[in-house]
Amino acid sequence: MGLDMYLEARKNIQKIDWSKVKEAGDMYNGVATTPEYISLVESAGLSHVVNSDVHGVTVSVHVAYWRKANQIHSWFVENVQNGEDDCKEYFVSNEQLQNLLEICKDSYARKDPGVLMPKSGFFFGSTDIDEWYWESIKNTIEQLERIVALPEFDDLSFYYQSSW
Repeated sequence: MGLDMYLEARKNIQKIDWSKVKEAGDMYNGVATTPEYISLVESAGLSHVVNSDVHGVTVSVHVAYWRKANQIHSWFVENVQNGEDDCKEYFVSNEQLQNLLEICKDSYARKDPGVLMPKSGFFFGSTDIDEWYWESIKNTIEQLERIVALPEFDDLSFYYQSSW
């Protein structure tokens, strides 16, 4: 038991390549189905589920994970979840992720926990400002730097969820 935290990235893969529809004289007839769409649906074993009305799939992957980083969780609760600490899934904008990254970098560089204060809770871990606290900040910086550097960063949607 304890505070587990997940950041998920989602990307929508369109079924139809609309440029190919235009090339075919606005006749769809399946010619414009993207290979990515076909591959994903087949790999997931969902070919029998889709029909002609389905025009895309959403792929989601966990891109960051924290364990008992209660100061980071507190930031998400206050800045993304409107103060509601309810273990539900919340959309996180790209700007919010970049903001959290800058706050972590600044806090770590100055060794100032002022903006990212620990939060106590049900098996949330220590609230001490110690080496574990700073290691969580460093880990957050590393994870977020990798994410915001992704070439497709602007094309992804992000969601945060905690579990405790």
